[in-house]
Amino acid sequence: MPTFSTLIKPASSNCNLGCTYCFYSDVISCRTTKSYGLMDYNTSFRIIDRAFEHINHSGNLIFAFQGGEPTLAGIDFFKAFTEYANAKKTKTVNINYSIQTNGLLIDSDWCMLFKQNHFLVGLSFDGTPDIHNFLRQNSSKRVLEAAKLLHKHNVDFNILTVVSKQVARHPKKVFDFLKQFDYLQFIPCLEPFNAIERSVYSLTPQLYADFLKVLFRLWYKELINGRYISIRLFDNIIQSITGQMPEQCGMLGICQMQYVIEADGSVYPCDFYCVDEYNAGNINNASFEQLYNTECVKRFLQDAGEQNPICKNCSFQTICNGGCKRYRHFYFAVENYCPFKDFLSETVNSFVHLSKYIQRVIK
Repeated sequence: MPTFSTLIKPASSNCNLGCTYCFYSDVISCRTTKSYGLMDYNTSFRIIDRAFEHINHSGNLIFAFQGGEPTLAGIDFFKAFTEYANAKKTKTVNINYSIQTNGLLIDSDWCMLFKQNHFLVGLSFDGTPDIHNFLRQNSSKRVLEAAKLLHKHNVDFNILTVVSKQVARHPKKVFDFLKQFDYLQFIPCLEPFNAIERSVYSLTPQLYADFLKVLFRLWYKELINGRYISIRLFDNIIQSITGQMPEQCGMLGICQMQYVIEADGSVYPCDFYCVDEYNAGNINNASFEQLYNTECVKRFLQDAGEQNPICKNCSFQTICNGGCKRYRHFYFAVENYCPFKDFLSETVNSFVHLSKYIQRVIK
């Protein structure tokens, strides 16, 4: 059965936190319209109709919501969306929902909506309460209360941590706090598109590699003591080592069409590139197939991005495939050095040794 996914921004770039290091805040600063407001119901229903048409009413549909802060669209928006989609659902269509949120608006009503519709929730939390409070406006208490509510209502969720300089300097402290949760994601903090000077949040490649090394050792210790904690990057490395396609697009080596839909219906190929240059058109007047076949999407997918000579002879090239092109400027900021290569040089044998066991766990 075919699988089709789309990433929807129902509240555009609007957010009730406005973190300084937010990559999407940087993205919108590079386009004419900074915010498209809130998505209206007709546009949301058109997305659903187009998605069902695209798979010819047979297959798997994934509707993912992100922002800005998507919950600012209001719970009634999500109720209407899920009710409309579920009403169209037949035995030949499976629907999966996910949402990435800062958690500030999550209450029992949101949790019941998530549970009823089998949402996978990504909850943003930056490491430890004190680091999180420094980076995200003293919001740790509210986010951890949201985590308790999600757990109480048996909602599937993971913790997403942006690895800024502040997080990377304290890998043990961060892991020791976050290991209370079963599913974790760590993503390196992105530098702005046109950065001239490094910010107070900026990672260096070596600091990122050192963070990953310590994180791995702590994760491995938990594993041999009988507890498996899912870390998305490590799961994807295992998938690559065992010959499977990683689900994390940044490890594929090539860009894929993500169908990122802004609040007005504008469609872009990638969350990192929602800029005017890559506006493929609008879902209200074009099908997904028509949007895919636009010149700007073809140009985006064909652009392999910045390449680095050290990748050609790297023994780990088949694992990371050069990484996401949006991250390569950071990865290769130091000549003849790659943080991912440094990390894998120390850990790959352990990954290979553990792969059979871990594969049974993460399937």
